[in-house]
Order: sequence, then structure tokens, then C-alpha cells
Amino acid sequence: MAVQFRNIAPWPLWILLAVSSPALCQGFDSDEDGPALSRWAFTTSLGVSSWDALQDLDPEAGGGFNSVGWNIDFGAHRGVTHWGPAEVLLGADFGLFGTEGDIPALRGDFTQRGLYLTPSAKFRYGERARTYLDLELGIGWYKVDIVELNCSSYGCSDYNEPFDSDELGAYVGVTAGLGPWFIVGLRAHMADFGEVSGLGADAGELTGPIYTLNIGAAWGGG
Repeated sequence: MAVQFRNIAPWPLWILLAVSSPALCQGFDSDEDGPALSRWAFTTSLGVSSWDALQDLDPEAGGGFNSVGWNIDFGAHRGVTHWGPAEVLLGADFGLFGTEGDIPALRGDFTQRGLYLTPSAKFRYGERARTYLDLELGIGWYKVDIVELNCSSYGCSDYNEPFDSDELGAYVGVTAGLGPWFIVGLRAHMADFGEVSGLGADAGELTGPIYTLNIGAAWGGG
């Protein structure tokens, strides 16, 4: 399914433009007279997702989905300039999220799966070697499907896929770094995936927000 730009919630776009425009106007130079910029910094984290719209679905066959699931996130960002007391880092995030359901099935369990790939910006306050706070904004590609898995001793395969959608989405978030390695972050993802007609005419629709709370590690950036 093609990405549809009309479905994005507009407010993250305006926030991204408002926060980043002063830095853009100053220019992304090397800041030779200021503090050193971060080199490529990488993060990996694991946590939980929470999606109320998924729990609100009303499948024709009965049952439903848990609102709480899992999330894995990977990020890579590099410092490009300073904006007041903040260092501006640009890069990208890639993540996976999902949860299980108890909808009656023929061969296995129904599962919700999702992924996102988002170019993003971080506005970092503090020193990475000690304690710091990142204000984050990202805009990119989000994909969600609902599948019935057919599992055996050789693994699992998709048996039935009543829903599949990919859309343009966005997130805002905040991540705290406690020392050079440990991070904890909270994000709110927004995307509109539309009606889930494959589970019934009145099953409902999937929209944001999707909240993720993760803990993990950061390295590089020196």
C-alpha cells in the first residue's frame, strides 16, 4: 500500500519546524569556537508499547488484542551544530513493535506487528559523559499488519493477513541519559492506519498515539 501523506497528524510537523528552524537559520557549521560536536552515536533499547486503539478494536469473530506489547528501537545520530545550550544531532531511528491477540483463529494466534523508519532530530541538553536530556522529533514511514500465524516445529509463517497498512507518521519524545551508557526514553508515535475492515465491517480503525517506554544503552559519540 502506498504511503499517504494526508493521513499524518499535522502537529508533529509544526513542532519539528518550530524547534529546528532557529538552528537551521544559524547554519549547520562545525562550531569550531564552541564545544566539540558529538561524532556518530548509537543507541539500542528494549521496552513496552501501549496502543489503546488496538485494544478498542471489535473483531466480528470476537476476542481482541492486548493494548500493551513490546518495542525494540535502534538509533544513529551525529552532532551537526549548537543551538543555544543544546547540541543538535541528526540521524534516524528504526524500530519494531507488536502484541498478541485472542481472536478465534483456524491455525494459530493473531498477532499485531509494526515497524518504523524515521529520520529524526535530537536536541541534547547536558554532557553525555554525565547526565543529559534529549528532546526528540522524527518523521517517517510506519507499517502495521495483523496476521494469523501458522507455527510448527520448523518455525512460523503467515497463514492469514486480514490487515496491512503503511503510512507516513511522526513521533515526539524525551530520552534521559544517565552516564555514558544507560538511557531511558518515552515517545508518542502518531499515524493513521485506517479502517481494519479485514476483521469485520465495524471492527474499528487504528490511529495513534502509540506510546513506547524503553531502556537501553548508548555508545560512540566521542
